[in-house]
Amino acid sequence: MKKMIMALIVVLLLSACGKQEIPAQTATFTLDSNPTTGFSWRVEQSEELFQVDSVYTPDKQDEAIVGSGGIETITLIPLKSGKTEVTLSYVRPWEGGEMGDQIVYSFEIDKNLQVKMIDVYSLGAEEPVATPTPEIR
Repeated sequence: MKKMIMALIVVLLLSACGKQEIPAQTATFTLDSNPTTGFSWRVEQSEELFQVDSVYTPDKQDEAIVGSGGIETITLIPLKSGKTEVTLSYVRPWEGGEMGDQIVYSFEIDKNLQVKMIDVYSLGAEEPVATPTPEIR
């Protein structure tokens, strides 16, 4: 009986070792930003499938210079599978919510939390807005 239990344990351990978990992917955007103008990037989702992390990094400037811009890095971390549209809007939330660039991305997340960008387009712009491609990794 002990041999049978030991053999079963060995088989279970070997089968568990052969399975590799696929790490979830993220989609990261790097966007020009200048919060000194009152504008910032807002992220909205049609379905709440991503956790959104955002970090602003100012450009290296002389401390005497006021109003310089920088880079905003927005990372989308998948929480569950499904399809969603993610809208990135460069807005001034006060003074009536003045709107700048607005870009819409369609994403699909599979059961292994792998991210696939399906489509991208800009909204409300007289001229096409440059649509940065997210880094998916």
